[in-house]
Amino acid sequence: MKTLAGLAVAALLAVTGSAGAQDAWPNKPIKLVVPFQAGGTSDQVGRTLANAIQEGNLLPQPVTIVNVGGHFSIGSRRVMEAAPDGYEFLLIHIALMGGEGTGALDFGWRDYKPVAATGEFCVMPMVRKDSGINSMEELLAKAKAEPDTLIFGANLGAINHLAGLMIQEAEPGAKFRFVQIGGGTANFTALTGAQTNTTVLSGAEVINFTLMPDGSENPDSQIKPLAYTGAERFEGLAEIPTMKELGYDVEFCIKSWIFAPKDTPDEVVSSFADALETAAASDAYKKFNEDKGFANVFLRGEDVAADLQTTWDAIEPIAELAKQK
Repeated sequence: MKTLAGLAVAALLAVTGSAGAQDAWPNKPIKLVVPFQAGGTSDQVGRTLANAIQEGNLLPQPVTIVNVGGHFSIGSRRVMEAAPDGYEFLLIHIALMGGEGTGALDFGWRDYKPVAATGEFCVMPMVRKDSGINSMEELLAKAKAEPDTLIFGANLGAINHLAGLMIQEAEPGAKFRFVQIGGGTANFTALTGAQTNTTVLSGAEVINFTLMPDGSENPDSQIKPLAYTGAERFEGLAEIPTMKELGYDVEFCIKSWIFAPKDTPDEVVSSFADALETAAASDAYKKFNEDKGFANVFLRGEDVAADLQTTWDAIEPIAELAKQK
């Protein structure tokens, strides 16, 4: 951690030529725009990283979180059009690609300069315990035998919708009826209230909704996870098989991406990535990931560029399907 922090300082000196220069970066607070309301997962990721940067004294100026509510396109466009001076960055997830792929946005991830990717979570398709459905095979068989009748709660064009489409495509002929519900809590409520028949939730959300604080099963829980879309089983619910274990070629996981305006100097992007990488290695951020059930990953440079392209290659055809729903 000290080595990375030292590299960050060295990079800053290289950019400015002098630590005390008038035009040193950063010489004012850095804004990290989260294009969602405060309190959500993206907001928590941003604030945990910002606090780790400040507590570790990794930059001479603080990183401040700016929440831009409403549709995520508003905050995303704000950063895309911001001055490329290193004082405004975007923190977002796969919704940016979903928006581009479905045609909801007239811009996309290639209109930015990538800085880093961090944290990763996958999802669990589920039903109510009283549904009579006890496996992924039964769920997809019903979606195939009775197409467009199983109501799938989603935030159309976003994470749970894209995941549901990918799961649906694993069984030729299967078809869910996707309806607009919202995020994780809203979909949990709709599912338990029998307004929907199925949805997906993150591993952390499933634990929150199904387990007691001591780790025992909540007897009042009404939901039943059927599988996990990660490459390996989710540690917090290790009894749940992965989709691939069940014979379905489905892997769907989401990282938080940090972007800069397209023409931001490489030196500034590299310096900010240094600070973020050290922050991501802090005990506080590792604990945050552990508590949320996120994988403690961090990508930058060519690695994050490759991850973006790989993710787009997988998401683009699924997002095209969303246009038809």
